[in-house]
Amino acid sequence: MYKIKSFSILTLILIVISGAISLYTIFRVKHLNNANNLTSQMVDFTNDIHIMSLENEIAILSYATTYDSIFLDSISKIQGNISKKLDSLRDFNSSLGYNDDLLNSLESNIKERNEVFENSQKDNIDYESYLQYVRENRYKNFLKFGQKIKSLNHILLEEQQASLNQKERGLLNNLNILTIIVLAVTGISILAVIISFKAFYSYKKEQEESSKQLADYKELLEAQVNQLNITNKELEQFAYVASHDLQEPLRKITSFNDLLQEQYGDSLEGDGKLYLDRIAFAANRMRKLITDLLEYSRAGRQKEEEVILDLEEVVNEVVDDLYVVVKEKKAVIETNNLPKTLGTYIDWRTVFQNLISNAIKFSKKDIPPHILISSKIADEELIKRKINEPDMELDYFHLTIKDNGIGFNPDYAEKIFIIFQRLFGKDVYEGTGIGLAICKKIFEKMGGTIFAESIEGEGATFHMIFPNYQNHNP
Repeated sequence: MYKIKSFSILTLILIVISGAISLYTIFRVKHLNNANNLTSQMVDFTNDIHIMSLENEIAILSYATTYDSIFLDSISKIQGNISKKLDSLRDFNSSLGYNDDLLNSLESNIKERNEVFENSQKDNIDYESYLQYVRENRYKNFLKFGQKIKSLNHILLEEQQASLNQKERGLLNNLNILTIIVLAVTGISILAVIISFKAFYSYKKEQEESSKQLADYKELLEAQVNQLNITNKELEQFAYVASHDLQEPLRKITSFNDLLQEQYGDSLEGDGKLYLDRIAFAANRMRKLITDLLEYSRAGRQKEEEVILDLEEVVNEVVDDLYVVVKEKKAVIETNNLPKTLGTYIDWRTVFQNLISNAIKFSKKDIPPHILISSKIADEELIKRKINEPDMELDYFHLTIKDNGIGFNPDYAEKIFIIFQRLFGKDVYEGTGIGLAICKKIFEKMGGTIFAESIEGEGATFHMIFPNYQNHNP
């Protein structure tokens, strides 16, 4: 598929380049053709000026010979036509960017020749004197003006012809280049299409093989999923039965320990009473551990229907349940802008129960706990950094629980979410080390995440990022 895309893109690029070069070449051909036409017209006009200059000399001689005013009209008309041709040549010169020096010299000589003729008329007012003047100065004027005008016309014609030849060569070169480019691009495009078809055939064949493998994998996966579901059900039943079976001997140990305390507690001396206390403590811890393990195994797998929950109300209910310890520790718990979200009540109650009770438990000795629970819309960059493959069509909430407790070393920020991992000994702070692991499982089920930030002695902040499914229409 990559080859098909690559060659398709290459073909498209070649077509675009070919089109651009073709348009440019066509523009150049058109430009050169226009210049060619203008230069051809200049050649014609220059020839016309040369012919009309000769006609002007003939008309002057005719007038001198006959002294007939009709030739004066011819001279005036010829001079007017020469002036128009010169103006047209000057326009062509300007359009094509030629030098006007030769044209200026030609125009100056023609103008001077006309002035000499006009002055000769003024100086010789009768026929005899004018004819005598013409006979004496005809050769001189012809050499002075006729030859020079002819020479300038010849030079102009040579330059114009050279320019015309150059433009014709440029026109042919551009047409040849265009032909070569079109042929080359056509050949490359045909080659690219052939390679694309070949790649498409290979891709189709690979797709068929992949589809077959995918069907096999799907069948295998379905079998493994079924086996996994059976295993999960068996494990869930085992966990439930095991917890109840383990609870029974613990209750007996606790009961017999209580009986020993009541009947023989006063008579026990030395380490006897201490041993009984330790038995009671161990039994209670074992009961708590079994309960938490069962809760961990069920975390994120509750069958309870998801509903719209007001997290503010869930927090208030948890705080009511913790009333005794809250009052004992003089804890202050504040909430700010907690959202409503689609979720499972048991999951959210478990999360707040663990995090709030931990914040109270790990408070400083002489400072009342202050806990702030707040929420906002999660930053897009934070979502991409913390969640693998987030659904960016959804909004995500960023909920934080911040306390002023003892905090922890930031090196253990990930370790605290691993089951049975404790940062403090059980003789310092009670607990099984399972609560935060349960919270992590719950947020993974939601498609979110939980992480913590802290500095020792300066409290801790737990961050929860989770999607808002409330307004999502799949």
